[in-house]
Amino acid sequence: MSKKDKRPEAKKTGDIIEMLDSALDEDISEISEMSEVEESTSEAAKSGSKSAFHFIIGLIFIVLAAIGLVSTVSFVSGKVKNIIDNTDQKNEFAKFIYPVVICDPPGFDANTKLKNETIISAAVWDIILYEDKSRYELDFDYYIVPEVDIEQHAAKLFGSGLTINHMTIASADISFYYDEEISSYRIPENPKFFTYSPYIDSISKVGESYTLTVGYVSPTPAWLTLTSDEAPSPEKYVDYVVQKRGNSYTLVAIKQSEKQAEGNNESGL
Repeated sequence: MSKKDKRPEAKKTGDIIEMLDSALDEDISEISEMSEVEESTSEAAKSGSKSAFHFIIGLIFIVLAAIGLVSTVSFVSGKVKNIIDNTDQKNEFAKFIYPVVICDPPGFDANTKLKNETIISAAVWDIILYEDKSRYELDFDYYIVPEVDIEQHAAKLFGSGLTINHMTIASADISFYYDEEISSYRIPENPKFFTYSPYIDSISKVGESYTLTVGYVSPTPAWLTLTSDEAPSPEKYVDYVVQKRGNSYTLVAIKQSEKQAEGNNESGL
């Protein structure tokens, strides 16, 4: 091939190389720009997703905080109310002394000075009010209650060391018959006689000793004074001294109260 023929080919080859270089330069630039756009779009999308996620989480926390605040205010309000008026504690004490209040016993300052009739009557009423009587034999309209159960309920109310002479407790309204042959009491199945119900007017505490100013309300259906929101009008007031021993209480004294019922000049026992 002559020199003349070789020059055009060299020229063509140079033109092709130049075109390829130009094309490659343009593609790299465009690709770089497209990548930057895509990265920018991806960053914006990610940023938007994070913002939405954070907003939802924040909203959930706000709602939970509001619910928690309402619950806390309600809980605290209830607790403050109970602390102020001692409702739960008053009901607990009223339930404990109810069997004794029904008996309307005379005052005492030691369980050794308790009358036999008071010990037995209060123990029987404690069984009537709180014991599962289905475990006792039913003879006509009377439960047969062993004297040992009477002693246990008496100790529950007045503590240990009691001396009990088992006997029939008879009155015009209700009687508890003692059967010496079987060492048991015959207790009415459905007694309807209630003298008084307790209303705890106030509580004072010194150490583990509580002095309860108890209003005697008569006659009311059982538990009326324990559930009513309105204060009843007691016939008289008596102070009960209760000692806390472990998780239970013991009645250690009953005495005349300084508080007087309306219309009464004296508060007798």
